[in-house]
Amino acid sequence: MSTHYDVIIISTGSGGGIVAYNLAPSGKKILLLERGGYWPREKDNWSSKTVFIDNKYKAKETWRDKDVGRFHPGIQYNVAGIRKSTARPYCVCASKISVR
Repeated sequence: MSTHYDVIIISTGSGGGIVAYNLAPSGKKILLLERGGYWPREKDNWSSKTVFIDNKYKAKETWRDKDVGRFHPGIQYNVAGIRKSTARPYCVCASKISVR
């Protein structure tokens, strides 16, 4: 069984969330995709030291670069966007998109 969407928005951070909000009244069938779960509701979320210095929520994955080789990005995935200054939302628009 396949499901058809008019628009797929990858990452509902600040840009993707605005796109979704503006398209919602259009009547189009919209799919929102996220990577990662929700931020836990805890006091540590409010501590810049815990989040950015201690890297409590930093992703454990390893990336590869042709010049640097293996490295661990300073990235944290969560619903409503990833925390990294170079993050960009992506919007795929087509007359019909099938997701299987």
